[in-house]
Amino acid sequence: MTNKATKEILVVGAGPAGLIAALSLAKQGVTVRVIEKQTAFHVTSRGTGTHARTLEVYRFLGLLDDYLDVAVPMPQMRSYKLPGGTEPSRTWRLWEPIPPTPDRPILGNSKVLLGQYRLESIIRNHLAKLGVHVELATELVDLKHDGDGVTVKLKKNGTETVEETRVAYVIGSDGAKGITRKLMGATFQGQTKDEDGQVWADVELEGLTSEASSSLTNIELINVNLISVTMLANGDGDHHFHIGIMGIGFDPVELTDPKKFVEFISENIGRHDITFKRIISITYWKPKTCMVNRFYSGRVFIVGDAAHVHSPTGGQGLNTSIQDSFNLAWKLALVYNGLAPPELLASYETERLPVVNQMLATTNALYQRLAAYTSKGAGVQSADPQAALLQWHNVATLSQLNINYRWSSIVHDARGNGGIDDWALRARAFEGYPNEPVHAGDRAPDAPAIFDASGQRTQLHDIFKPMIHAVVVFTTGVGDAEKIDSVIQTVRALPKGTCQIVLLGRDTLPEPRDGVATYKDAEGHAFAAYHIEEGRVTVVAVRPDGYVGAFVHDAAGVQTYFSHIFLGL
Repeated sequence: MTNKATKEILVVGAGPAGLIAALSLAKQGVTVRVIEKQTAFHVTSRGTGTHARTLEVYRFLGLLDDYLDVAVPMPQMRSYKLPGGTEPSRTWRLWEPIPPTPDRPILGNSKVLLGQYRLESIIRNHLAKLGVHVELATELVDLKHDGDGVTVKLKKNGTETVEETRVAYVIGSDGAKGITRKLMGATFQGQTKDEDGQVWADVELEGLTSEASSSLTNIELINVNLISVTMLANGDGDHHFHIGIMGIGFDPVELTDPKKFVEFISENIGRHDITFKRIISITYWKPKTCMVNRFYSGRVFIVGDAAHVHSPTGGQGLNTSIQDSFNLAWKLALVYNGLAPPELLASYETERLPVVNQMLATTNALYQRLAAYTSKGAGVQSADPQAALLQWHNVATLSQLNINYRWSSIVHDARGNGGIDDWALRARAFEGYPNEPVHAGDRAPDAPAIFDASGQRTQLHDIFKPMIHAVVVFTTGVGDAEKIDSVIQTVRALPKGTCQIVLLGRDTLPEPRDGVATYKDAEGHAFAAYHIEEGRVTVVAVRPDGYVGAFVHDAAGVQTYFSHIFLGL
């Protein structure tokens, strides 16, 4: 056994959640070590759908351009009559697009589909530029944490050599079957639908119509036994598809055998013209809805599938996992760097647990709808045309743009929350407050047509950074100077390099101050999105994760908020 001491943060598992956590930390100057027990990076689709809020996270972390270069639009759904499976019976969209707005321009991105292994490759490339590389064939076998750090034991696959080392913190992103959750002492609570099951495969095949291949059409085939076969072109090439076999009261575990998988499709849909050239991978999944009883213990945290498991309906898995990591990373970085008290880390569980709990309820409801859809059959006529379709209707909620943390003890709103108690606020953690004024704890709206002193055009989300707070001072004109200077002085007294100050004028550039960025809201989108009161200075502190930490009107309010974040205030 070898021994060494370090001050790293150890990330266990190199899926999207672990990689996003590592990238967020590395960008904030934290020494990160990422381990993965698999001997090679996987090449499977897994989670493919990306919702709007996740795209915003990609923007903040500098990943968005690379993602959009290779992602593809979500294809239409199409069901076919059987036997034969060549005559369409219905065509529809899995969800109807929501038009973009000035505060949510990200909704205008149509490219939302990308195989998980390709996403992971993008993130790994960005990590490599920061000197962080994933250690393959390395697994966690034990950990013990105390007030000063975590002693971990790591083992290289295929050897008996155990490395014992000391790290500052551990982030477990090693999935539902991973060891971190178990060693931490957290337990899953929820239910499993033992009577149902699904098999999904990444395949290379020939024989689909050119329309199906070139337009990335999603082919939904329902046989007489009400078992669904879904074929989705995954964007990896004209002949690459992600195929699923599922049913209610149907458990296809034996179809993980490639030969039986191919035979089942051929026998049940009658498409003998389809030739399976290669089966890249096959995975088996049983519907589960569960989450852990706690998200951390001492210096050990879990994110993503290590903390919650649920139906893929709604496409929430990968997206929620990324939000977990992005919420945790900025807090952990501040504590790691000695700038924030360890108590700040408790807000990770406080904020994320209600969100995940309600996300599970949402995806479970969608799964029940899928069950009803499958039991009726895709071609069954209904008095309600939508009842016979596999379609997501609550798209605004599924986008995750409405997720909020208004009840959190580390956010501060000078206006209060209208007398609503914390439990009532938690009950709307996932669905949020659409079309209501922005409050502390909400996602920070974007806004276009923001111009700096040189006339350069930008937008708020390009000003916000994942490494520091942005203190945005909305100025209203004459008489603001004393209050603005007081706010600036308060922010400058905070730890160096943790905040940027942004002065934003409604129609004109604010009076310049040394070392302070000034902008004008040329078209009024920012003032409208944040519902800024006429004639009153408003200060909005935007957290590194893009959420409003404070909504106040003076230096005292700024001080109150940051007293919950930094040491010694």
